[in-house]
Amino acid sequence: EHESDDDSYEVLDLTEYARRHHWWNRVFGRSSGPIVEKYSVATQIVMGGVTGWCAGFLFQKVGKLAATAVGGGFLLLQVCSISCFI
Repeated sequence: EHESDDDSYEVLDLTEYARRHHWWNRVFGRSSGPIVEKYSVATQIVMGGVTGWCAGFLFQKVGKLAATAVGGGFLLLQVCSISCFI
C-alpha cells in the first residue's frame, strides 16, 4: 500500500531541542519565551517604531542610489551609442 504523507515527516519538539543544545540558551537566553512576556506594550511599540523608521530611511537611501545607478547607466549607454562606441 501507499504510505500517507504524515509518515514522511519528523516532529521536532523545540523544548527538547533547546535542552539538548546549549547554544540556544546563549543566543536567546534562559527564558526564551514570547517577547510579550519580556517587554511592556509601550516598549514594544517604541522599539517597533524606531526599527521601522530606520528600515524605511535605509530603503529610501538605497532605493535612490539604485535608481540613480540604473538611470546613469542608461544615460551612459545612450551617450556611448551616439558616440559610436557601441
